[in-house]
Amino acid sequence: MTHTDDKTLDELDQFLMSDIMSENTMTIEMLDGYLTAIAIGPATIAPTEWLADVWGPSEDDAPDFESYEQAEHVFNLMMRHYNAILQTFDKDPSSIAPLFSVNEVGEDDDAHEYIDAEAWANGFFQGMGLRWDDWQPLLEHPEADAWLRPLRLLGGDELSDEERELVAVPAEREKLSEQVPPSVLKIHEFWLPHRAPTQARLLAQTIQRDAPKVGRNDPCPCGSGKKHKKCCGTDDGQPD
Repeated sequence: MTHTDDKTLDELDQFLMSDIMSENTMTIEMLDGYLTAIAIGPATIAPTEWLADVWGPSEDDAPDFESYEQAEHVFNLMMRHYNAILQTFDKDPSSIAPLFSVNEVGEDDDAHEYIDAEAWANGFFQGMGLRWDDWQPLLEHPEADAWLRPLRLLGGDELSDEERELVAVPAEREKLSEQVPPSVLKIHEFWLPHRAPTQARLLAQTIQRDAPKVGRNDPCPCGSGKKHKKCCGTDDGQPD
């Protein structure tokens, strides 16, 4: 069983919630769902493609890192978590531990905590969106509606009035959240035959190192979309 250590998750969580981040940046729960969809989906997607969306939909959402070293450190934290997700699904899928929110409802003695996978499900759908056309074989599967139902109800935008009433109840949201891991395992099983050849090669690489070295002409790991030499790879370590 391979899970990301608490220190890595805490540090990554604190950075994503820090003042230098855009309000559009993913939370740690969204990031976990996002990376899970990328890890188990139909296509292997390079970090240089998925990283920018972590910060937000606009280039302006990319953080103003203090230095290249800070950008690389944060990127390494994300890759460490992504690699742990890959290895967990490879070695022991049943041990997956999605990062769900816990919401407290009520006050004082009447307060109760409920698990809520809304942010995680939202991130998962964003991950699917990177290769939406490639996900079509699963969407056409007769069991797809059942597998995606808890994810759609918690993280989807297009809900009926009846569905909105259902997810407005914290206890019902918790029940749906508890259905997410089994659904994700079904999705993983569906795509596994398609991913096996590339997954084996990717795992061999990620076990050797947390993240690839960044060349000066490669996209900067900060997610700005600029070349490394024109961003955090300048001589003073500051973006132009």
